[in-house]
Amino acid sequence: MQRFRSHVALTVWPMALLFGVGLSRAWPALRGAPSYAASSPASWLSLIAWTLVVLAGIAAYARGWSRLPLSEEEGGPYRSPGCVRLQKLAGGLAWAFILGHLMVHWFMTFQVGPVALSHYEILRGFLSLPAVLGLYVVGICAVGLYLSQGIAASFRVWGLGIRRESSRWLELGCTLASAIVMLMAVNVLSHFATGRAYWIASGPVATSAGKPAVAPKGGTP
Repeated sequence: MQRFRSHVALTVWPMALLFGVGLSRAWPALRGAPSYAASSPASWLSLIAWTLVVLAGIAAYARGWSRLPLSEEEGGPYRSPGCVRLQKLAGGLAWAFILGHLMVHWFMTFQVGPVALSHYEILRGFLSLPAVLGLYVVGICAVGLYLSQGIAASFRVWGLGIRRESSRWLELGCTLASAIVMLMAVNVLSHFATGRAYWIASGPVATSAGKPAVAPKGGTP
């Protein structure tokens, strides 16, 4: 059981924390570029720090899976061996997505410098490309699937949801929670890709002049 606990601690929670912090920093973009710049200030130091955090997360992910030697018939903390294979696939796609998004930030910083307002405009144009938008949707779905199964596994290794019936309810709850977070991420992605979102962050929408403006119903200006 101890190896299962170290496995989920190394493979699940670093990604969950990284994605949660990233989403909380991007959410204010729904109120406009100045709000995004205020919540996600750009600097070379912060970019290097985020790079080190991502690399540490990938190293922890690899270490965590190496500590989980399972036979083809074992599911370990996951519901079945098929879930283990699916988890490995989703995890690889999720970390590739996170690493790719980090590379986008490096490109933007080399292109225009550590200027958050300029990064906002570049992201608006870049994420509006259909191919890029599709890759981001796939990446977000991979993160959602990975965290859904991974958090359920985290509860199991601590003795919760072990019985068959309770395990189903545990998986359902984790799936719903993960789906809500992924919809929030898609909402932010929609804002960058189309200029509109399904719902916006609370509070007035900031304008480039720093004055509040009222967002129209159904999206952001």
